[in-house]
Amino acid sequence: MHNNWRSLVSNNRLVAALVAGFVATHMATVTGYWYRMIGFAPDANGQGFVTLDWPAFNGLLIRPQATLFSWEQFVAGAVFHTFTGICFSLIFAFLIHPMLPWKNTTLGNIGKALVWGEFLALVSALWWVPSLFPAFNPGFLSLNLGWKTTVGIFIWHAVYGIHLGAFYNPLPDGQPAEKRM
Repeated sequence: MHNNWRSLVSNNRLVAALVAGFVATHMATVTGYWYRMIGFAPDANGQGFVTLDWPAFNGLLIRPQATLFSWEQFVAGAVFHTFTGICFSLIFAFLIHPMLPWKNTTLGNIGKALVWGEFLALVSALWWVPSLFPAFNPGFLSLNLGWKTTVGIFIWHAVYGIHLGAFYNPLPDGQPAEKRM
């Protein structure tokens, strides 16, 4: 079954990248809501997010005039967030994945996607979060929001990368993929 999936991915890279992006984004988003339960709640100084609710945060950007944290804001943010994750999976599949030197083994593909995910985490911590919340003065790597927030950003993107690489898992170049009838 494992090689059947990998053959399917190799024969349908666009569809596989779309599915992988949807699944990876969804799985990472769900874990962002769990951070409070695994010890990423704010500490005694109020440092750290209760959750990493990227759909709600994106909703603040898209629908700032809506009632704060309303359904309208959440849905707009969730749609934007999902499509952003899918777009990043397409960039990964067609630009980044072929450039990285590791072989297209399962571990190699997950490794490639982890590198991509952690690059996105770095961009998020250095630029995206500070751009989104300038009033909070997130600082370098968003560390002014507390180390738990920065670690959470990197964990979130690692979850994205693991799922992206597990689902976007083509066969090695030159290995024949089974053709479906």
